[in-house]
Amino acid sequence: MTSSEDRSDNDLHLVYEDPQFAARSATAAALRRLGNAFVRHRLEEGDLSALQQWAQSTAQALELSEPIARPSDYFERRYTDPRPPDGSEVIAFSDRTFSGPANPMGVEVELRRDGEGVLSKVIFGAAFESAPGRVHGGAVSALVDDTMGYLMIVLGEAAYTARLEVDYQGGVPIDTPVWFQAQESHRDGRKLLVTLTVSPDKDGVPDVTAAPLITAEGLFIIPSIPDSG
Repeated sequence: MTSSEDRSDNDLHLVYEDPQFAARSATAAALRRLGNAFVRHRLEEGDLSALQQWAQSTAQALELSEPIARPSDYFERRYTDPRPPDGSEVIAFSDRTFSGPANPMGVEVELRRDGEGVLSKVIFGAAFESAPGRVHGGAVSALVDDTMGYLMIVLGEAAYTARLEVDYQGGVPIDTPVWFQAQESHRDGRKLLVTLTVSPDKDGVPDVTAAPLITAEGLFIIPSIPDSG
């Protein structure tokens, strides 16, 4: 995965600037590692107590600091911002749900524009494990929806999810790269139909010879824009 230090301005399309992007992303990555390690391993009672006290005091300090609000012009900017260059890594805002590198409760995601679609390398940590060695299906569905949402940025559209169908054809493994690929399949007025596949990894690229782990279809609705005149 690309670390925050490895990202270059030419390679990264960040819709909303974050002046602390590198530092917040690196800190969130450390917290995700902590969360996954906590799920996977046991500590002695004394160590658990010390960790709890640190977490409580750190959270209290954060809660007293300046809050960060979601951008109010998120949808409007889809029609005015330039589309991300082909091949660039795309991030809507740094702490985006599930996929934001500055979100400590998210997933390890590296999503790029791939022609008129998006291609994302994903690693689910131990915090998302359900059956032994497999990612919880709800977590997979959430990232399916999130990935389809990123396609809207590539297409230059603002749209809401109206329907999502996910076909689980195989288990998604924990701590192993998988690939999410989404593209527009049909358009009818304000309705956009999106298809997505999740493929296993083979030597750092999607294994196109293997059966997909997941196939999905989403219906997105472009909201009508009020007449400003």
